[in-house]
Amino acid sequence: MKRFISFSGVLLLLGMVVLSSCGGARSAAPQDMAALDSLIRSREFRVESDWANPMVTTAMMRLGNILGPQNNIQRVNLIGNSNYLEIRGDSVKAELPYFGERRMGGGYDPDGNGIKFDQKASGMNIKYVDSKKLYRITFEARQRSESYNITLEIFANRKTNMIVNSTQRAPIGFEGTVRHIEE
Repeated sequence: MKRFISFSGVLLLLGMVVLSSCGGARSAAPQDMAALDSLIRSREFRVESDWANPMVTTAMMRLGNILGPQNNIQRVNLIGNSNYLEIRGDSVKAELPYFGERRMGGGYDPDGNGIKFDQKASGMNIKYVDSKKLYRITFEARQRSESYNITLEIFANRKTNMIVNSTQRAPIGFEGTVRHIEE
């Protein structure tokens, strides 16, 4: 009987833990959405990424052991490393690191191997996706002979997901946060 009571107690405790971790999806608070709407309408914001998510290829798998702590071939920690994407009106500026495979072109790059551009965005489209409660911003940019298609998703909690597709490199994703640009 004593075993049954202790077993029942453990089972009850386990059930409480499971049920408490199964919270429903929280919808975005109206004040968070209003602040995000204002930020997007201002077109004066900066995205700083905490994580890079390179596309895993055979070449990347071979490099898996040389990455530092908290890093693997699918997820690279960028905390403490300077990187950004700024949108000011119709202009975009970015300095993002690149981890991945160059597919063609490139050659010797005196500016490093990252993704850098500072120009007027081509084909910028800002759309609110009501079903996901996020803003999706798409645009094109160039760096010398390389073109980028960028998709940026901004959530109400100011978290971001960004995907950069290149004409010469494997795609890479970034996760971070957005904030208003302070003058």
